Amino acid sequence: MNYAGCSLLKPLMPPNNNNLTSALSRQMRRLRLQVDRIDLKMLQLLQQRTKLSGQIGKMKRRHGAVIYVPEREHELVSRLIRLSKGAPSARVVAALYREILSSSRAAQGQKPIGLLRARAPIVLPASRACFGACAEFSPKKTWAELVKGLDTGALSLALLTGDDLMAALRTPRWRSEFSSRLTVAGDFPPVSDSNAPLAQRIFIVTPRRNEAAAGVDQMLVLIVCNSTANAIKSLLHSMSDFPIHAEQLTCRPAPVRKGLALALARLTMVRPVNANRATSRLLAAGKSADIPVSILGTYPGTDAYGG
Repeated sequence: MNYAGCSLLKPLMPPNNNNLTSALSRQMRRLRLQVDRIDLKMLQLLQQRTKLSGQIGKMKRRHGAVIYVPEREHELVSRLIRLSKGAPSARVVAALYREILSSSRAAQGQKPIGLLRARAPIVLPASRACFGACAEFSPKKTWAELVKGLDTGALSLALLTGDDLMAALRTPRWRSEFSSRLTVAGDFPPVSDSNAPLAQRIFIVTPRRNEAAAGVDQMLVLIVCNSTANAIKSLLHSMSDFPIHAEQLTCRPAPVRKGLALALARLTMVRPVNANRATSRLLAAGKSADIPVSILGTYPGTDAYGG
């Protein structure tokens, strides 16, 4: 049988690259036009959001409400991460909303964020990553200047490392004033080490508010004791029915009187609990164990998105 003229034996012709490139270009243009339309819609929605944020800011200033509400931001981002179901990833959602919320705070008129000038090289990089590109920072020389800025409203909040927070609380006067006027609203790690000990983590200090967060899973406490580890064990034993699964100790204890020292600890809840309930329970445990306890702050964990 003669197969010489059979098309199956003819060499395959290479595809027309020009046609392929042209078809690919047309498809790419169509997709990019869709992306451009989505970008325009996103921009318009961001403009609407910014306008609403400005209106909220006016209402807050009129009624003396604070701009930065970390538990509100935490709840918002957590809800959006759940709704995203992994597409985009939790990390992407958190990063996007870090900047959106930064812009929102700026639109509401948030005052600068205070920090100690000597710690600026450590605190600033992590703080910019936490509070976004729209945040303004105001370095101060002393803790007293930071407190004055918070009292007068010149600063929206202050940032201190764990070591600096301990140094500020060593004197009875500042411990008393902190308890009555200020609170720790969260903490986050330095940029260089997400597993840094609490002594190096950065604490968000804000003016104290009357309302408490509905759900918190972190408690920062100050205790007076002769052994920090034993004191924590006694407190947890007295709270055996409460959902606490871990404690993290930090900072070199500061002597307050013979045989006793001041120590900082962060307690972590198994699940979010009501802040008022957690506070009452811990104070009762301290009284039962005969351990002086001061609660510096109760707050939701903020590592997932920063502020």
